[in-house]
Amino acid sequence: MKLTHLGKVCCVLWPCTVFSQPFENCPSQAFLMQDAKAQLYGIDLVSAKPTVLAATLTFATEANNESVNAIGFNYKDQYLYGFSRQAPKSVVQIDSNYQMARLNITGLPDTNFYVGDIQVTGDAANQRASYYVYTPRFGLYEIDLNSDLTAEINAQLLPNSANWNLGIYDFAFHPQSNLLYAVESNGDLHEINVANNTSKFITQLDIGDDTGAFGAAYFDIDGQFYFSNNKSGKIHKVDLSISPVVGYTPTANVFTSGPKSSQNDGARCAIAEVAVTDSSIDFGDAPRPYNTSLEQSGARHLFDPSSTGSNLIYLGETVDGENINTNDDLINNPIDDSDDGVSFVTAIAAGQDSQIIVNASADSFLYAWFDWDQNGGFSESERMVTKYQLNKGDNSILVSVPSNVKAGQTWARFRVTDGSEASLITATGGVLGGEVEDYPITTFASAVYPGENDWVTLAYEDKWPFSGDYDFNDVVVNYRTTQLIEGSNVVGYKIDGQLVGVGATYHNGFAVRLTETTTSTTNTILSSEIDEQNIIYTINGDLQLDSPLEANREQAILIFMQDTWQHITKQAGCDYFRTESNCDVNSKVTFSMTIPLKAAKALANAPGTLLDPFIFGSEGFYHGDFLVGKNARSWEVHLKNQAPTEAFDSSLFAVNGADDATQQASELFFQTENGLPWAIEVGMQWLHPLEGVDITNAYDRFANFAQSSGQQAPQWFNSYNAPSVVVKGEQ
Repeated sequence: MKLTHLGKVCCVLWPCTVFSQPFENCPSQAFLMQDAKAQLYGIDLVSAKPTVLAATLTFATEANNESVNAIGFNYKDQYLYGFSRQAPKSVVQIDSNYQMARLNITGLPDTNFYVGDIQVTGDAANQRASYYVYTPRFGLYEIDLNSDLTAEINAQLLPNSANWNLGIYDFAFHPQSNLLYAVESNGDLHEINVANNTSKFITQLDIGDDTGAFGAAYFDIDGQFYFSNNKSGKIHKVDLSISPVVGYTPTANVFTSGPKSSQNDGARCAIAEVAVTDSSIDFGDAPRPYNTSLEQSGARHLFDPSSTGSNLIYLGETVDGENINTNDDLINNPIDDSDDGVSFVTAIAAGQDSQIIVNASADSFLYAWFDWDQNGGFSESERMVTKYQLNKGDNSILVSVPSNVKAGQTWARFRVTDGSEASLITATGGVLGGEVEDYPITTFASAVYPGENDWVTLAYEDKWPFSGDYDFNDVVVNYRTTQLIEGSNVVGYKIDGQLVGVGATYHNGFAVRLTETTTSTTNTILSSEIDEQNIIYTINGDLQLDSPLEANREQAILIFMQDTWQHITKQAGCDYFRTESNCDVNSKVTFSMTIPLKAAKALANAPGTLLDPFIFGSEGFYHGDFLVGKNARSWEVHLKNQAPTEAFDSSLFAVNGADDATQQASELFFQTENGLPWAIEVGMQWLHPLEGVDITNAYDRFANFAQSSGQQAPQWFNSYNAPSVVVKGEQ
């Protein structure tokens, strides 16, 4: 007997009501059954968004208080089938109103079946459907769904299947080959041929840090296999478009990261495609071969999972959705204008820390990957930021660039979430909430002085041209320079430093001239060669808006601090900054500057190593009687035998009574008659003298070193009088 409802034919079950209706079409969503008292959810595999379809599954004539498992979707008749634990245990048919009807099945053992799916064979005119259920030790049973479903149906045990002992939690039939696939909890993939009663181990899938397959399994029309893990919420995807598996080894990648659950079982119409159906899914932008499109399990976020448009998590000012199902869709979509949340503050140079500023719409969590080897993918070894807690607004983050990074053009991927993910997300796959932003970046090889993780210390005496107290703590700086290199050319510079001590009554600025002088040559960068608009400069991680390139100079002079006193905070009870006993706990002042060149410059002609760091007088402040009426900026102190800049007033070399013995004609600058300097470079982080302690008393071998021009006592800085130095100066 058959009844017709609303133009559709449905098989009458016992008991059957006039409300029993099949699903209207082959749905794209997956069905997910959860909880001890069966609830049915619809799952968008693209975004992992769950929708409650039925808070409680019901029978027509009885209440339901038990779970339903082993569900499968029969696209021949458009019904779901499952196994109900409610006494008497039975196979049930589930209609589009989510009402269950029992089938009268004999031949099943008295056990609970939690693994099941529907196999549909034949062409459209001659389709046949069978429901298969499996339990280890009992085996795999076939239930024919092609006859009168109101009659008694005898389940058939597949021979030898009771001996398979597969530790599986669900399986799914391939829509073309009709082979059955399942994944054990350890990632072992199995291929089952129900026609031959055989089970075949294929491979152990690499599922990364996930804990296995403890959940639903699905197929789509393209032969893509999906399996989930209840404990992590992750849905993995395996390309099984070639079935049976012959001549290749399948691999798994995370397709979607959804909510975790205590248990679930799933089903899906295997001849439906998986496609973007929600307008609030944001994709990345990195081009092929990066995994960006849906068909490549690309990174994507359903940024508005509640569809309210409020309390969204994203980067920058905006977020919007794209429809990028295929790589062709990716090509046809321009770069996403809403990718506006990440600013690259400093150059990304080999072996260096690079600063980025990330703007977040709300308190959230950040992940970031950089394709250092430029192979067109983001590996887990290239994950540089892992669930970093962001505050609403701007956040400054340092990224450590590997010393072996390949120089050139590459991409970075940033993903922000609300932090509710059960396990760490990867560079691919879908996530509920948040946003993904991809950025093209340039990485540089580098020549770092003194080393990638090292500093030199610069120490200045600001009483020049007079000796003063000669304590070398008026300005103390930890300092490092980097040449940014492409091929055999320098394309820019990066200078990093820390203001370690200020023991000066005078106000001094700190600057660097891009010059290197050797015994044979002087290499200099001119102001006109600097790409001034793209200089990026930070102090304590904060962007500085004014240009640091000193105006009206022929040579490139970068002003790091017009007045060091403007950037320091004295410790309570201290007169100076980190130069007195028990006055050494205030944080150092950090600075970093990336200086791009307009055009690449050959390495042989580009200055490097230390360059020319110096101090100068700050405008508007007294700096000695000899400077009264003069421009304070015209006063400078450089390292011994380094010529001053074009801004220097050379008449200062002739101040009456001065201790300076500069001989310009002989290129002997900034030294006393005995060869003692007013500025020194120490090849390490150094313990500078306490306020008022002459350096020759704090370091008894320094005078010998300086007067011999470094020929004697080269390790002078290792011999010091402990009570005379700032012991914590290196911290």
